[in-house]
Amino acid sequence: MARSELPPEQTIRRWLASNGPVDVDIAAIEQTWGLESLTAGDRRRIGRALEEAGVVCDPPLRRAGRRDKLHLSLGGDTSAAEPEPEPEPEETPAPEREPAARDGRSALRLAPLAIVLMVAGAVGPWAKSIFVVDYGLDRSGLLVLVLAAAAGLLLLAHTRAAGRAPLPLAAALVATVAIAVVVNEFRELLDDDLLGPAWGLYAAFAGSAAMVAIAMLQLARR
Repeated sequence: MARSELPPEQTIRRWLASNGPVDVDIAAIEQTWGLESLTAGDRRRIGRALEEAGVVCDPPLRRAGRRDKLHLSLGGDTSAAEPEPEPEPEETPAPEREPAARDGRSALRLAPLAIVLMVAGAVGPWAKSIFVVDYGLDRSGLLVLVLAAAAGLLLLAHTRAAGRAPLPLAAALVATVAIAVVVNEFRELLDDDLLGPAWGLYAAFAGSAAMVAIAMLQLARR
């Protein structure tokens, strides 16, 4: 293609209008624009210039190889040329769930300790005075024992039943009932002028509260 005073893309357009579509190589484009070799920036700049002039380049100049033939033709509409692709947005990585699952499994390993606290508290001393000691089995300790066993069995079933949500929820409710029993005993002893709370009540309360926390963490894993 001969050089002229017109911009190179207009020269190509005039030539195509007179002679029809043509197949050229990269060297012809470099010669027309007076370049030794095309950089990526040159390819984008020249591709846009051809597009604005209504010249369709197939394949697009930005993707053509040195040995490819470029088919140049006039498009009926300047939008026929392939537009520059918009950069794809970077994918935002999905929030990791593994730490939460790991925390839930770690908490589940503490369930036996919570049950031990509930059982020890249930059979230990609940009330004491100078001359008298009341053990948990003398008061409502037996109920706490039953609730500890129920909560433990529910969590055990949870680990063997593909993590069904109702099981840890039921365990949390059972342990909450145990907390209510212990708190009620505390209130009665605080109103008693002769007896005061003993360590068994504190252990039963701590074990029940821990069981509630463990069960709720299993729910959070879901």
